[in-house]
Amino acid sequence: MSEILSPDDVLRIRMRALGLAESAWADGGRSANHDIAPDLAHDVARSGAERIAAVARRMLALQGQDWRSARWALGVRAPGTTAADVEAAFDTRRIVRSWPMRGTVHIVAAEDIRWMQLATNHRVLAGAPKRRAFLGIDDAALDRLVDTSLLALAAAGTDGLDRDRLAEAWTEAGIDWQPNWRYHLIWWICQNGLAAFGPIGPGGEPLLVATEHWITASRDLAGDAALHELAVRYAAARGPFREKDLAWWTGLTVAEARAGITAAAESGALVPARARDAAGATVPGAAGRLWVDPGLLGATDDPTREGPLPEWVLLAAFDEHLLGYSERSPQLDPEHFARIVPGRNGMFLPTVVHRGGVVGTWKRRRGRAGGLDIAPFPGAGIDAGALATANRAWAAFHGVAAGDIALAE
Repeated sequence: MSEILSPDDVLRIRMRALGLAESAWADGGRSANHDIAPDLAHDVARSGAERIAAVARRMLALQGQDWRSARWALGVRAPGTTAADVEAAFDTRRIVRSWPMRGTVHIVAAEDIRWMQLATNHRVLAGAPKRRAFLGIDDAALDRLVDTSLLALAAAGTDGLDRDRLAEAWTEAGIDWQPNWRYHLIWWICQNGLAAFGPIGPGGEPLLVATEHWITASRDLAGDAALHELAVRYAAARGPFREKDLAWWTGLTVAEARAGITAAAESGALVPARARDAAGATVPGAAGRLWVDPGLLGATDDPTREGPLPEWVLLAAFDEHLLGYSERSPQLDPEHFARIVPGRNGMFLPTVVHRGGVVGTWKRRRGRAGGLDIAPFPGAGIDAGALATANRAWAAFHGVAAGDIALAE
C-alpha cells in the first residue's frame, strides 16, 4: 500500500533530501541509495573541498548559471565551509561546471558529467542546427571553430582558458567570427563533452579546459542504466516527486522519465506514495502520484526524531529548493511565484526560507559594510533579528562583514 503524504510531509522530506534540514545526513543517511548516502556533506572529518564535492555528488547537479549563487548553493549545504573550499573543489578536479542537461549550466561531480550528457544530449543537441542557422554559423565555420578551440585548450593544458582568451584564439586562426557566436560555440564544445569549466582563474571564476586533460575518471552508464541512475539519485536528493518533475529537471520526455522510475522501483530504490492536499483529501490521478526514496520515509513516522525544520535559511538565486521541481507548492505558495521570478523572465531571486517555505526574497547590499535588504511576502512576519544567524553564515562563507538587515516596507 502506498504511503500517504501530506504537504507538510512532502516539505519535511524534501528539505532533508535537499540537505537543508538540521538533521540532513547527520545520522549517516538512511537513503536506499547506499552508493551515495555515505558521501556526507556534514562529515567534519573531511576537508572543506571534500565536503563541497560531496554535496555536488549527492545533489547530482546544482544550478550553476550564476557563479556567485552557485557557490552559496553548495556552501549552505556544508556548514562551516567557505568560498575558498568551493574553489579548491574545482581546482582539485572533484567538480566541474558545464551543461549536463536542459541546455542549462550546472555544477556536477566530475565523474558524472559525461554519462549525464550522453543520457540527455539527444534532447538538447537536436535544436542546435536551427540555432546555428539563425546565428549564421555554417558547418565549415563550426568545424574550424571547434578544431581551433580544441587546439587552444590542448595547448593551455590544465591551466585552462577564459572565454576571452579562447575567442582570441579564433581570431588568431583567421576565423571571421561574430560576437553572438561565442556562447553557442562554448556551449557546443561543453555539451558534447569536449570541454568543461574546471580550474579557478585569476578573475575568480572557472576556466575552460579540455575534459580529456582534466577529468581523470568518468562513470560508465548508458541506456536504461543511466535512466535508472537519474531516477534514483534525483529521488535521494530531492525527496517526493512526480513523473513530470523528473522529466522537467532532466529535460527528458515523460516516457523516458517513467522508464527510469520503473527501473528504480523494480530495484527497490523507489516506492510509490500518494499526495494528500491541505484539507486532508487524497489527491486523485497522476497529480497525486508520488515517488520517493524509501530511506527518506522515516521523517513521516516520527517527525520529532528528525528534528525541526530550520527556522530561517537564506538560499541562493536558482537554488534547487525551487528549481529542482516543476511542482513547487509545498515550498512556495503559487500566488507568490511572480515575486520570486519578476516578470516571469526565468531569473529566480535569492529566497528567505522559514521552516521550509519561501516567505520573501533578499539581496546583498553593495559596499564594504555589507548587510541584507529583505523583501518579505505580504503577511510573512519576517523578524530581522531572527535572520542574524543566517546572515552571519552567508558572510562567513564569503569572508565579508555581515552588516545589518533591513526589511522593505
